[in-house]
Amino acid sequence: MSAPGPSRIAVVDVETTGLAPWRHDRIVEIAVVVMLLDGTIEDEYETLVNPERDIGPTRVHGINASDVLHAPRFVEIAGDVAELLSGTHVLAGHNISFDRNFLMVEYDRLGFSMPDMPTLCTCQLFGRNSLTACCAEYGIDFEGDLHRAIFDARATASLVRTVLDAEPHLADALTTEAAGWPVIPSARATRVTRDDAQRRIAEPPSYLQRITSEITHDTEASEPGVLNYLTLIDRVLEDRVIDPDEEIALVDAVSHLGLSEAQVRAAHDEYLHSLAVHALADGIVTDAERSDLNQVAHLIGMTATDVDGVLESASAQLQATGGNESATRAAEDLQGQRVCFTGELQSCLNGQAVTRDVAEALAHQAGLEIANSVTKKLDILVVADPNTQSGKAKKARRYGTRILAEPVFWRMIGVVVE
Repeated sequence: MSAPGPSRIAVVDVETTGLAPWRHDRIVEIAVVVMLLDGTIEDEYETLVNPERDIGPTRVHGINASDVLHAPRFVEIAGDVAELLSGTHVLAGHNISFDRNFLMVEYDRLGFSMPDMPTLCTCQLFGRNSLTACCAEYGIDFEGDLHRAIFDARATASLVRTVLDAEPHLADALTTEAAGWPVIPSARATRVTRDDAQRRIAEPPSYLQRITSEITHDTEASEPGVLNYLTLIDRVLEDRVIDPDEEIALVDAVSHLGLSEAQVRAAHDEYLHSLAVHALADGIVTDAERSDLNQVAHLIGMTATDVDGVLESASAQLQATGGNESATRAAEDLQGQRVCFTGELQSCLNGQAVTRDVAEALAHQAGLEIANSVTKKLDILVVADPNTQSGKAKKARRYGTRILAEPVFWRMIGVVVE
């Protein structure tokens, strides 16, 4: 138990994969703001958390699977969070029962019991579900993005200070002994914030440097060699992830096919051009198509500015040919293949989000058979997020099942999404 001292409030906010911690939903981000009763901020803690499953509603919390790929698991931060909370007397939050329940279940999974701490809920005190509405009503500037844990926690801390200033008698009820937390060994895991994750994601793929180092010749490969490399790139990128084995395959291909650095760059440009032609086929590049082009560009060492140039070039060629410019890669016939979906789909159709039911209906119309689970007989798994850690994705990778990113699948069956 901590030594006596000024009462401390731990303002906690978590972002999660869903709403039900008892039904396998997990924490994907946590923030703690430790404050004194007079509003002084003593400490802050913030990190993304790898949930070891699919990421849940990205449209709500704004977190992608790639953001948490290198984040610590809860087991790796459990000791640090417990150590921080052990010096506090009250848990506060906006709908604190939600945050507390998730923390309690996460600790239960590790075999530890979270102490029964007094709570202070600004959602109940102010009678509003909306955190931003509460802040606006009391003249508190909400800084940062809503549903980013640290910004939500800071805003809630400001609300706590407001209510304690207005009703000082509440502070008397909050003056208790610090909670008796169990001793949990600290893994001293490196925290990973959203900014950290984005900086890592923005780094150029490592295989590009390895390809450059492998090219030691001055001659150029024959046209069949270039086409072989394009075919490999096409297959590698259809799930919008380049895993370590695929990196090795690409580097080896460049070396064995004898491609020059200029040919590699030209092949990447041609591949992006073919995707741009597909995107422009109906005269409109949707947000989903633009996002996919940017993602591919990054994976092959190009930028969003390069995408602008490729789209401009592809558009000019389509106009010159009357819209008859064909993409390098012909459409693949998927009829009769068994397909399964995983994750919350990101695309829209006619302004409406594509639900799982709609996705399966579209796949059925394209002649595919729908499967609800991943078995060795499955032909295709469509992933909403390329880096998903869902149980289906893990099993598909283990079985060597073909995995397609959502935009790739829609393009292959001729569905134009937004």
